[in-house]
Amino acid sequence: DEAVSVIRQAIRNLQNAMGKNHPQVCKALLLLASIYERHGLNVSPEGLDKDETLLEIYVDALDPLKSSLGELHTEIGLVYTKIGHLYGKKKYFDLSLLAYKAALKAYGEPTSTILLGGIHPEVLSVWVCVTEHLHSMGKWDEVIVAGERALFFLRLAKKSLFRDAKLYTNHSSVSSMSDTAGMTTTPIVKTSKKSRIQITSITYYNAVYSMLSSLAQAHLTLKNYHLARDASEESLHLAWEIALSSQHDDRSKGSSHEPLDHAILQLIRALKRLGKVILLQKHHNDALECFLPCLELLRSSRTTESTLDTASVLGSLGFLYLKLKRFNESSNFLRECLRLYRKNGVDANDRETNKIKAWLEMAESREEDFEEPPTFLEIPIVI
Repeated sequence: DEAVSVIRQAIRNLQNAMGKNHPQVCKALLLLASIYERHGLNVSPEGLDKDETLLEIYVDALDPLKSSLGELHTEIGLVYTKIGHLYGKKKYFDLSLLAYKAALKAYGEPTSTILLGGIHPEVLSVWVCVTEHLHSMGKWDEVIVAGERALFFLRLAKKSLFRDAKLYTNHSSVSSMSDTAGMTTTPIVKTSKKSRIQITSITYYNAVYSMLSSLAQAHLTLKNYHLARDASEESLHLAWEIALSSQHDDRSKGSSHEPLDHAILQLIRALKRLGKVILLQKHHNDALECFLPCLELLRSSRTTESTLDTASVLGSLGFLYLKLKRFNESSNFLRECLRLYRKNGVDANDRETNKIKAWLEMAESREEDFEEPPTFLEIPIVI
């Protein structure tokens, strides 16, 4: 508290004597920010949390930093990145995107590799964050642009990051690259001490998976089914690798009462997404090969066996068997889907419920002059 009070007084004195944009003012502000990052809960002003205080300090530091370093500089990019991260934590995605885009400009994008003499981990991470935010906001055309750029950097960086290192995972620190502070894995590449970014094999492969998933969902929503299938298949292949490595590293688990591992949940999402793309392409037998193992994985844990996600997979399987005219299997899956809807409190007159009921009536009728079911309607795929 005493150090914060002294630094704040020094900042006021410097601003009065030298102006708000003097480099010494910037140094003092960044020093104050570093104290809040380490001890924010103990030194934040009354009524403000750590993030609000940090956000205010970083915004105040921008003008003096720019006056000293210019618009294009890694330090400017780093401050904008921190601002984007803080806005993102508060779910202010529009403001976060503005900050991240300003960070990319400060790093010299789209020619940052020339300006910085190679791939900068912060630039790579910012593109990942931008793609994830755009995905959350449903801006699918922009997701494709940002996701392709992020994948370009990730693939370009792979050799320099890993030097032929093998895939490994550490489940004490599974997270996306936008959330890597405090990780316990040994970093393969990291930036300066001021940076939030530590790139490890798990953050790298999770970032690749996240970008492929976002691209798959964007192409699926925009009805680019061929491109959606390509991205979905690649993300599924990666999800299998991560999941298999996960099970090898964590053999102690296996109780059905435990929550599913993060890597297994990624695998389930990838199977559901690819299954849906293939279903929309009307390749019904191929779609079964995605939804059946997906259901088996969901039922392997008590925490997921009765969820709405399981119900959605059951509904998809019921529809597929209906299309394949295997009415007994279709009826069984659809009844179980409706049971889980009721168990989870879904309204009996909900659109999804009515759709499943209509399919069930068709399956139970088993008439020779069976009428083709309606076009498959969207079933939620996000867990």
